[in-house]
Amino acid sequence: MDQRNPRRNRRAKVSRSMKLMSRDIAIIHTVYQYRVLRQNQLERLFGRSRSVMQRVLLRLYQHQFLDRRFLPVYAGSSPTLYVLDKRGAEVLRTQLGLDDLTWYSSSKDLKPDFLEHTTAINDFRIAVTVSAQIAGYEVSTWVSESALKANYDRVSIRTQPNKLQTVSLIPDSYFVLKTPFGLLNFFLEVDRGSETIGRFKSKILAYRMYHQSGAYKRRYQSNRMRILTVTTGVKRLENLKAATESVGGKHRFWFAHLDDITPDTILNQPVWYMAGEEQRRSLIE
Repeated sequence: MDQRNPRRNRRAKVSRSMKLMSRDIAIIHTVYQYRVLRQNQLERLFGRSRSVMQRVLLRLYQHQFLDRRFLPVYAGSSPTLYVLDKRGAEVLRTQLGLDDLTWYSSSKDLKPDFLEHTTAINDFRIAVTVSAQIAGYEVSTWVSESALKANYDRVSIRTQPNKLQTVSLIPDSYFVLKTPFGLLNFFLEVDRGSETIGRFKSKILAYRMYHQSGAYKRRYQSNRMRILTVTTGVKRLENLKAATESVGGKHRFWFAHLDDITPDTILNQPVWYMAGEEQRRSLIE
């Protein structure tokens, strides 16, 4: 198993200091906000060419503002993943006043499962962000999985006729989209096939109870709530949708295949299945 290319994971000696431009600081800040990003994700966010972004990221890596991570692969090579390094954290403190920074490249959380899951979430987030910019919308709020884990809600669901179970509700992300039609509120679930159908049904019941109990409205000051689930397999999507319908989940629950999610499709093209319906729909109609 080839986990990394030593040449990509070794800094060269640099004799001169690097003068940071505003663009460099913006890239460092964005990597911190997203936790981990590939080069092509940064290209989409900043509208830069491959060659330009590659040159900028190389300098930020060589001067220890960003660090690199690589995923285990059985053939070929892993894409380069960028995370915040200590000098980058220093810049965010001094230039942007962000004092509560605990995220470094040495974090024990940077394991392969976390990196894969987070980059999948970020693919979705970038698609929403870019699509919203094109359409004239705005992603006014994005709450990450780590922030939700630090302050999560619990609800009681009925798993059997005479049995209640208290479960934690920790989505992969929560975001609000500001559109001419009003604010649209979404929870995101990125499914990679590791969860049993039984556990997924419990999650659907938890979301339903979260809304019915009023706990969602108390926290987010909204009655609007949609739960978006993206997955990597067509059959898996069908199974998750059927599982949702079997426990009474309907119009609040939407499903899409990750390969169908791009900035051109995610909001205004019919790539989504809504629980209770067979035809695909666009997220904003």
